[in-house]
Amino acid sequence: MVGIKDVAALAGVSISTVSYVFSGKRPVSDATKIRVLKAVQQLDYHPGSGAAMLRRDRRTHLIVLSSPMHPYTDYSNYATFFFAVAARARHYHYNVVLLMDEDDTDELLRMSYSGMIDGVLLLDVTMEDPRVAQAHTSLVPYVSIGYARNPSNLISVDVDFRAMGRRAVDELYRMGHRHLLMVGANSQSYEQGSNFLVRTKKAVIDRAQVLGMKMTFLCSTGDDARHVSQLIDQAFRLDPEITAIMAQTSISHMNNIIVALSKRGLSIPKDISMLALSTFGNASVLERPLDEIPMMPHETCSRGVDMLMECLEGLGKKPGTVELMRSDYKRRGSVGPVRPQS
Repeated sequence: MVGIKDVAALAGVSISTVSYVFSGKRPVSDATKIRVLKAVQQLDYHPGSGAAMLRRDRRTHLIVLSSPMHPYTDYSNYATFFFAVAARARHYHYNVVLLMDEDDTDELLRMSYSGMIDGVLLLDVTMEDPRVAQAHTSLVPYVSIGYARNPSNLISVDVDFRAMGRRAVDELYRMGHRHLLMVGANSQSYEQGSNFLVRTKKAVIDRAQVLGMKMTFLCSTGDDARHVSQLIDQAFRLDPEITAIMAQTSISHMNNIIVALSKRGLSIPKDISMLALSTFGNASVLERPLDEIPMMPHETCSRGVDMLMECLEGLGKKPGTVELMRSDYKRRGSVGPVRPQS
């Protein structure tokens, strides 16, 4: 059984110093805190409940929102999530500190043991997110908006992107489409494991395979008209019989898809159907309004804050719990039946 002595030995500090890191009774330098906390993680040590109770009794009414800005982050929608969290936090008389560094897990670790915050919310979660492991030894609760491959260390809430992908394919299949194109975000976002993109893509491909549909998947190479036009040309070279497109990209990218299709003489939905995924309910503003299955930033972020407050009251769900929300299909007439072959 790992004990506090083992943590002290690995960190190269006294047992009392480890105790002060947990209790906050005496000041400890940030560098020493980080050494102790990394030893805690390495040894898989669980601080006693007394330390957690000490922290619980001293509310700061401050929570951290950890939302790394990756190279692939869509800045146009970034603020939507932050303000959704902030608005719900104010309902509980809480303020929010935003941490945006992509790789600064040390800062998040330091904050979670600093005594300055009551809890942590994670955004922009990747499938193998290193922040998730920190929840295991934290003295403050963690809630994840979006969930990693192994979410067992914390509780999570997210849109059901698997259901979103299956619903999109089923809708197109019902309308007679058998040759589909899915346009995803840039390749780096998939390589780095952006959870909602990875899950949607897999659900779409798997469902299309079950239904015997021919599926083409291409990543966005840029939002501008030239790159989008080249992508559409490539798609029709790969499968000239494509009759429906699903796009999980930015609004500007989708608009340029519509333009590229028009230049090929293809009208929506007469000649080709198009459906937007993971948008923000704003596909109605496009040159040709699209059917969409949107993200739900206000609902998921609000629920994430609620779950964190439940944890602080001792009413939190069991670690590993993932709450999934279903997003409604918004019809705008851009998905129609397959045009009969002449």
